[in-house]
Amino acid sequence: MIRQGAKANVEFAGHYTVPRWGCGSGCGQLAIVDSVSGRVYHAPFSDVADFPLSWVEHQSGGKGWPERIEFRTDSRLLKVNGCPNEMDCGFYDYLMADGKGLNLIRKELLLKQFQP
Repeated sequence: MIRQGAKANVEFAGHYTVPRWGCGSGCGQLAIVDSVSGRVYHAPFSDVADFPLSWVEHQSGGKGWPERIEFRTDSRLLKVNGCPNEMDCGFYDYLMADGKGLNLIRKELLLKQFQP
């Protein structure tokens, strides 16, 4: 999966691809590949699960799930909205550092009543 994703068009921070694959219903995994050097960076979590349904219904009135992973070609910011390693659900912002990978710059956990 990572080799295929590495051949994709650049989609993150100017020269990275972000291969993604599922790990079950409501769960995803990713890697980050430098399209210049070929170096693979693994995320600081093994997977990201969706927010608990109770939180989604409370926040959005059941209108939908927020995007689990957000990033742009022209930005080094990668946002994770969900439950890394299926725990500690919340909002995480990472900054991509060339040669080093993702650095956590913000972590905002959901209230305990919405944690798995």
